[in-house]
Amino acid sequence: MKCVVISQPRYLPAINYLQRLYCADLFVFLDNVQRQSRGWENRNKILQNNKETWITIPVSSSSREIINKSVIFGTDWVDEHKNIIRQTYIDHPYFSNEALDKCYKDIGSALILSDYNYAKVITHMLLNICSFLGFNPNVALASENSGQSTTGANKLVQIIKNVNGDIYVSGANGKKYDVVRAFSANNIKVMFHNYVYPRYPQYNSMDFHPWMCFFDILFNVGLEKVGQLIKKEWILVE
Repeated sequence: MKCVVISQPRYLPAINYLQRLYCADLFVFLDNVQRQSRGWENRNKILQNNKETWITIPVSSSSREIINKSVIFGTDWVDEHKNIIRQTYIDHPYFSNEALDKCYKDIGSALILSDYNYAKVITHMLLNICSFLGFNPNVALASENSGQSTTGANKLVQIIKNVNGDIYVSGANGKKYDVVRAFSANNIKVMFHNYVYPRYPQYNSMDFHPWMCFFDILFNVGLEKVGQLIKKEWILVE
């Protein structure tokens, strides 16, 4: 049985997203839909002085633009984000400049070579992160596996068919949408990733803040523990 995850590319995702990248037989980056305004594709949260703070990649394209046609504005944000993350986490027990350098490896070159293409740069960085965490996911692009005319659940169904998938694995938020009916009509099973976010000590934080970007847990508990959390068997429910 081939389990397929379909999701928009995300900047510095939380570890539930990284677990899907590790566990899926195929992870399809949903790059041929509109970028979500104030969504998670080009931004994420760090815990700065016990306060959740957004760091955002500047995108010159409208939020209504298709992801694989969106354009990143400039290169200055790369060093700016690295410096913000470094200043925020440098005193944490497992802070590592090596982690920052490897996760942002060749981002400047990727920006220039792709003509600042948002989708290509984000997927490049996601693969950097996976490599640093010790695995190489099997990935594909939705733009190469679905028709441009299909929308909504039908687009996802077409992707699964084109990659010969048997099971579509959705995040928990997928329960809000009526996807099961469309997949059932095409003999494709739908499962939901039932991820329980782990509690861990957050340096100098009075309260626990879940769903931070993965650097938060990495610099608090270390690479070995994060690897164990990502690579453990995922929990799927109907």
